[in-house]
Amino acid sequence: MTERRRPEAREVYWTFGCGLSVIIAIVCATFGTFLDIHLVARAQHYCLGDLGSGEKFAGTFWALSRIVIFPIASVLSALAALSFHLLTRLPWLVGRIWVGAVLLPVTIAGSIAGPTAMTWYDLATVGTPGDCVLPWWPSWLPS
Repeated sequence: MTERRRPEAREVYWTFGCGLSVIIAIVCATFGTFLDIHLVARAQHYCLGDLGSGEKFAGTFWALSRIVIFPIASVLSALAALSFHLLTRLPWLVGRIWVGAVLLPVTIAGSIAGPTAMTWYDLATVGTPGDCVLPWWPSWLPS
């Protein structure tokens, strides 16, 4: 019979940080994908007006590519952000409170950075064709 031990605070913190990155990746992969597609479609509608059938067909293929690519970018961003969380395991940082207080928000920001950058890129390149400039306050977004 093996003896069970209680998890240490470091292990609980580690599990929480990894779990939080997984949750962020899942949320960004699902809701971020549809937010990206929706924002680009609204921006195109603002800039181009009513789209023709060929533009709608091309937009459908673009949206399908984002449904595949956006979750991959979300997972890769979360995996890269876990490298910040790994810093808490370094021997000279173990047991210091300030490390966890600083690196957890950095990990969260790193997990969100990839999908956010991809959304801004898509909005700037695909959503605003030609010389169209969106207004400062996004009046083209639903209220």
